Amino acid sequence: MSGWRVGIDIGGTFTDVVGMEIETGKILVTKVPSIPADPSRAVAAGLESLMEHHPQIRPEDIDFFAHGTTVATNAAIEGKGAKAGLLINKGFRALYDMRGGNRPMGPDLIDTHWNKPVGLIPQKMTHEIGGRIGFDGAELEPLDEEAVRKGVRALRDAGAKSIAVCYLFSFLNPRHEQRTAEIIREEHPEARVSLSSVVLPLIREYLRLSTTALDAYVGPVVATYLRAITGRLRDIGLKTRRLFIMQSSGGLMQIDIATEYPNQTLLSGPAAGVVFAAGLGELISEPNIVTFDVGGTSTDISVIYKNTYQETRLGRIHDQDIGTPMIQIRALGAGGGTIAHIGPDGLLKGGPQSAGADPGPACYDHGGENPTVTDANIVLGYLNPKNFIGGRFKIVPELAEKAIIEKIAKPLGLTLHQAALGIIRVVCTNMEVGLRLSFVERGLDARNFALLAFGGGGPVLGTRVAKDMGIRRVIVPPYPGISCAMGLLQTDVKHYYMQSRMISLTKAPADELNAIFTQLEERARREAVQEGFDPATIKLQRQLDLRYPFQGYELTLDCQNEPLRDTDKGKIRADFDQLHKEVYGTAATGEIPDIVNVRVMSVAEVAKLGLPELARGKGNPQPVSRRPVLFEEREGYIDTPIYDRATLGAGDAITGPAVIEQLDSTTVVLPGQKAFVEKYGNIIIEIAP
Repeated sequence: MSGWRVGIDIGGTFTDVVGMEIETGKILVTKVPSIPADPSRAVAAGLESLMEHHPQIRPEDIDFFAHGTTVATNAAIEGKGAKAGLLINKGFRALYDMRGGNRPMGPDLIDTHWNKPVGLIPQKMTHEIGGRIGFDGAELEPLDEEAVRKGVRALRDAGAKSIAVCYLFSFLNPRHEQRTAEIIREEHPEARVSLSSVVLPLIREYLRLSTTALDAYVGPVVATYLRAITGRLRDIGLKTRRLFIMQSSGGLMQIDIATEYPNQTLLSGPAAGVVFAAGLGELISEPNIVTFDVGGTSTDISVIYKNTYQETRLGRIHDQDIGTPMIQIRALGAGGGTIAHIGPDGLLKGGPQSAGADPGPACYDHGGENPTVTDANIVLGYLNPKNFIGGRFKIVPELAEKAIIEKIAKPLGLTLHQAALGIIRVVCTNMEVGLRLSFVERGLDARNFALLAFGGGGPVLGTRVAKDMGIRRVIVPPYPGISCAMGLLQTDVKHYYMQSRMISLTKAPADELNAIFTQLEERARREAVQEGFDPATIKLQRQLDLRYPFQGYELTLDCQNEPLRDTDKGKIRADFDQLHKEVYGTAATGEIPDIVNVRVMSVAEVAKLGLPELARGKGNPQPVSRRPVLFEEREGYIDTPIYDRATLGAGDAITGPAVIEQLDSTTVVLPGQKAFVEKYGNIIIEIAP
């Protein structure tokens, strides 16, 4: 029997599963509801569903398992992380609440109800600790161990499940933080410990603190979840050691290792979607793509320019700052489960609260009473209540109508259909704001990009959003609702290892830099062995974070992997000048750059999923049915043709209005738009100006 590679992406509403036969490249997919109370059960249910519908897949034949999750993201967005405490240097307890001097930006400037983001750890759970490490790593004042014990006991009595520790300059000398961790284990052994010198051993106190606080907040949730997944997979019969989870940076890491670094999984699921998008863009020669990944809880946006996605170390998750390397993704609180409500100003609002999977939208008949985007889509005719997820999921349209009428239509004096259109309009506007900001921040023109619509809700709303944005093409991949799961099988195992070293390039001894590189490379090889790889096959790339003197931030430059010599510094300097000019349009060639961080990136390559070519169609496909659908462009419902995507072949063309249904999603083609199927099965929709 041929082996199988399986990817499972768990979202706020549904869990998506894809299996790829290694020998033939055959792709099989399925979808099951998520289980917020215990997401690991949804992973097991998804794998069991895949094997039930495709008996040729047996547990013992699965030799590679990759997972993407929004568990950490949702915990941060929904405020469902662990109760955490913070130990910080004496005199610095206000550092976290200052939030790096946050001020309103973008649309927040006109929000009269805007408030500064609230930290994940309140002042009452923060304790100051005496002791100080200096800027050079030397101990200026010994650690006050009695203050540590007193603070830990207070946090224990207050119910803290996790404790973050962030001391000044611990990235240069972690001794105080390490001793604090020992005391925490003595006084409160049940608590999870997040040390800033482990979570993010880099310069910049606030960002290191914020990242460590986030790690402490989501850590217990993620660690419990990942351990549960491993147990359930073993119970099902999986024997492979290759159990991986997607990192925010776009690479995979072993689940056992991920339990120690939960902050690296914050954009796990969305990152897989961006990796998928970059691969698809290269395959179909579409170098400029903006992702439009609409799930149940959120919409994730990432701009891919010239087939390259942008990475950042200055990310933000629901107003929480994070310094962990991650793909640049803008996460919006808008998805299929987004709850529509009337705000304090009496206007219709959408989100960021979500109905999730339990109770879910009102139409699920699971006890949900609030109207959502999915309910509006049902009322407008975009979604087929009798064929939702291939008919495997029961939908009650009357409950959707009732929720919209009672909560939106009546209070605002609207008809049912006006209210449903209003919900879609408000949510689309929120999405468009996020898209515009993503382009503006990089100085790019949306008209030069194609919108890749995926996730369960992306193809439903993508054509509307693209039309409003002036984007000329929408691409709907063959399995839009499973695209993040597919991205899990299109990436390598990748890690970053970092150490801050603040010094001028010319003054940094080559031997010292080589020693740091060697130390980081040895750690990379050790973890490669833990993940089941031959360390000799691991690709290692040495990097330096450099900046000009007095600059606030740095750029990452690849360096030669051979031992550095002092004579190599001239080339490093010239390469940095060129990189700076490419990024910012100018370079200070007369300045000598400073080294900020020393880095090593490790990559272990794995076999990747590909899209086969689709059989040719007849060019003019026939609809399988028709139903009334309401479009903003027309008055009243239109008798609209419904197509089954499984019957479409390469070269087939469809003129809107039309609805194209499949197991994992639904594509809505607006009036006047034209869609055709290209050779790999992607639907390309040309947006009328």
